[in-house]
Amino acid sequence: MSDTRLARDGGNPVWTDGWPLWPQPGPGAERRLLDTLHSGRWAVSGHWTGRPALESELATTFAEFTGARWCLPVDHGSSALLTALHAVGVRPGDEVIVPGLTWVASASVVARAGAVPVLVDIDPRTLCIDPAAVAAAVTPATTAIIAVHLYSAMADMDALRELADRHGLALIEDAAQSYGARWRGRGAGSLGIAGAFSTQQGKTLTSGEGGLFVTSDAQVRDRAEMLRGDGRRYARGPHTVGRPDLEEVPAVQGWNMHLSEFQSALLLDGLERLDEQNRQRAAAAELLDKLLTEYGDLEPVDPYPGNDRRAYYHYVIRLRDGAFGGHDAATVADALGAELGYWIHPPYQPLNAHPLYDPRRLPGVAEQGRAAGFDPARFHLPAAHREARRAVVLHHPMLLGSEDHLHAVVEAFDKVRQHAADLVPGSNR
Repeated sequence: MSDTRLARDGGNPVWTDGWPLWPQPGPGAERRLLDTLHSGRWAVSGHWTGRPALESELATTFAEFTGARWCLPVDHGSSALLTALHAVGVRPGDEVIVPGLTWVASASVVARAGAVPVLVDIDPRTLCIDPAAVAAAVTPATTAIIAVHLYSAMADMDALRELADRHGLALIEDAAQSYGARWRGRGAGSLGIAGAFSTQQGKTLTSGEGGLFVTSDAQVRDRAEMLRGDGRRYARGPHTVGRPDLEEVPAVQGWNMHLSEFQSALLLDGLERLDEQNRQRAAAAELLDKLLTEYGDLEPVDPYPGNDRRAYYHYVIRLRDGAFGGHDAATVADALGAELGYWIHPPYQPLNAHPLYDPRRLPGVAEQGRAAGFDPARFHLPAAHREARRAVVLHHPMLLGSEDHLHAVVEAFDKVRQHAADLVPGSNR
């Protein structure tokens, strides 16, 4: 007789056949890496070998993918954001508006640039930054807005564009989670003055670590190129085999934030499969939305109408009031994870309570008497906290499985629903 107890209580789990691995190298990845290994050039700062760096090919390909005019690969997603902030003219002491529900780097990089991160609440329909909260937070010190496209939805780019134009603010997109998403036909990352992507291991386009900066503004592009290269840029004149491909320009103080050629090879490989994987994820999410909402106790994310193509970094479903015995998302996610053999979890903790986010810890902040302005607890984020308590998050590789995988997800929710009275809040394993 089968054991119908919850798996976390010792019962038989719903699914034991594993899940798609991530990252997934394509059939040409090994060839690309081997070619790079023997190419004589492993980095942008390497010598000219007679052919352009893979990074240049990646930059052209990714700019076309997003619809931006230019791309500059960098070493991390936070470097792409930092480059954007400096390239658009954000200065120490300026205020930059950031959503209160996002990964910590979206805000900590602002403080790293010397500016003040101003946290604002989210729109509960999308989990993205609330334009009304942005409007209320603008002050004479505000110079930029960072719009984070979160999990599976884009921020309201029409409303944010109008606000930015009205107040003369730079609109920067943190598009790390939205590869291939579109707003009224335009690619995520291409709608603001600059866009920043992460290629960290969990992202839908990955090289383990890395980032991609995009812009269609020529001045921003030129400044960004030197910011990410210690003031250097690609040589404009003839190339000479055996000599550096970069020229030194005494115009901008930058940092070394270049991406390696090996990472560029992996990203070119991933771009070949990204559109098809996005289509598969979207179809899987549509099926889960249909099947999981049949009981009426679960609610999907509701994207803005302008978000005419979604991209899924995570699939999110929310518990309605009183659902699953009134337990919070952390407790339900813990039980689901045990049933499915995969880490399922609630969203990020809101930044005014996140253990990894407190820019007062940065060197020099306290000594300069700026600690009060950097205190995240001074911001009120009720919607972010409410949604964080009721949202269950599934990582995108789960959407690359078979229909059997997806029906197992539905079965796991059904089982946890039936045993809601047995749930005991605990750590999310």
